Formats: sequence, C-alpha cells, structure tokens
Amino acid sequence: MWQTFRATFRRNYLTMRRAYPWSFFIGNILSAVYTVLFAYLTYNYVFLGQMETRFADFAGTGDYISYVVLGGTVYSLAVSMLMIVSRALITELREGSLEALLLTPSSRKGYFLGTGLQGLMRVGIEFSVIILIGWFLGLNLTHINGLTAFIVLSITIGSFFAQALVLGSIMLYFRDTYITQNTLFIVMALVSGVTFPVQYLPGWLQPLSMMMPLNYGLQAFRSSVIEGSGLWASRNELTSLIVLSLIYFGIGIWAVQVTEKRVVEKIFD
Repeated sequence: MWQTFRATFRRNYLTMRRAYPWSFFIGNILSAVYTVLFAYLTYNYVFLGQMETRFADFAGTGDYISYVVLGGTVYSLAVSMLMIVSRALITELREGSLEALLLTPSSRKGYFLGTGLQGLMRVGIEFSVIILIGWFLGLNLTHINGLTAFIVLSITIGSFFAQALVLGSIMLYFRDTYITQNTLFIVMALVSGVTFPVQYLPGWLQPLSMMMPLNYGLQAFRSSVIEGSGLWASRNELTSLIVLSLIYFGIGIWAVQVTEKRVVEKIFD
C-alpha cells in the first residue's frame, strides 16, 4: 500500500508543479470569497449590522461575519477535497490509463490516500488564503482553541475523503462529473448551514443535513474557533461526524470494488 501511496503522491505532485490548471485553484478561492463578500455586504448595508434574536439561538453565536467566513472556508475545503479524490479514477479513464491501473495489483487504498494527501497541499493554501481574506472582513479569532480546531478539521477532512469515495464511484459508473458533483455541492451548500443555520430550512428539508458530514464538521469547527470550546463541548457533533465517516467509507470501498469490476468486464467484452 505504501509503495502505491508514495508513487501516486509523487506523480500528482509533479503534475501539480508542471501541468496543473491553476484556474481551478483561483476559482475555488473566488467562490468562497464571493460567498463571504456577499454576506458581508448584506449584513452591513442591508441588515445594517442587526440580526434577529433567533439567529443567535440557532447558531450559538451572534457573530454573523465569523459564522459565514468559517462556513464559506470549510465549504471550499469540502468542495476541493471531494473533487480531488472523487475525480481521480474518472480522470484516469479520460487519460487512457485506467485500464492499466486496474489490471495491476496496486493497492487502491494507497492510490486514494496518495491522491488525497497530495491534494491537501493545494487545499491547505486555499484554506489559508480564504481565512486571511475573511480576517480582513471581520473574522474574529481572539477566542480560538487552536488544538481543538486542528483536531476537528482533521476529522472533518477524513469525512470528506470517505464521502469522496462514494461520489467517485457514482461518477465512474455514470461516466459523468459535471452533473453529479455540482448537484451534490449545491445540496451541501443549502442544507449544511454554510451561510445560515439549518433550523431556517423547511422541516421536510432539514433531515438532509443529517446525511452531510459538512454540517457536523462546521458546527464543531465554529464552536472551537468562535467560542473557544474544547472537544467535549462538541462531542455530539464529533460522534455523528465519525459515524457518518465510517458509513461513507464502508459504502465507498464497496462501491469502488463493484464499479472497478464492471469497468474491467467492459475491457474484455
């Protein structure tokens, strides 16, 4: 597994240095900045810096700017990680190297792990840039619990990796990326509490948020950054996040095996 991991990591790193379309990098940053900037202008020039009392009750904080900046930042992180890992196999298919990959005894876990960790290098830069821009717009970091925030973010990234395995299998099965990934991203942005608390959604739509790791990861991350809370304060969210991650990981591993078998069968048809 580790040999495949090192080879995949090195190959993707060299690709990023020599041939990576940096428009993706800039596009991900701009999407998050637009979300944060829109919320900033709306809050200051439409709502005149006032929020209704229900917002603080639902969100656990009255700091709307920090709420939205962290929501936009973690959402951007989720989109990037999901795209990097889930598009790996279908990119191999489009480049004509998938058949060779599937017919070798290389570890699939090592392949996805190498893809995900290499992608984290670029995602980490995106995350830092967005946090810096958000800080200029009013993100409050004075109460941050750094260690808890790091642990929560690491668990959340692991959950995105597990979710990406399922998404990647669906993409490979249907030979489609655009409709599949964008549909998921739109639903995630709507039901995961990125720019407003889930409680504002209609009752019939709220259960969808329970299927999204982003929802629980955001709640725990905001608590550690805005309130400075420790891990125990977010134990319910972290438990839900870990359970969801295990479910997605199990389904993802099974789905990847089934989809690969179908692809190999097509090769020899």
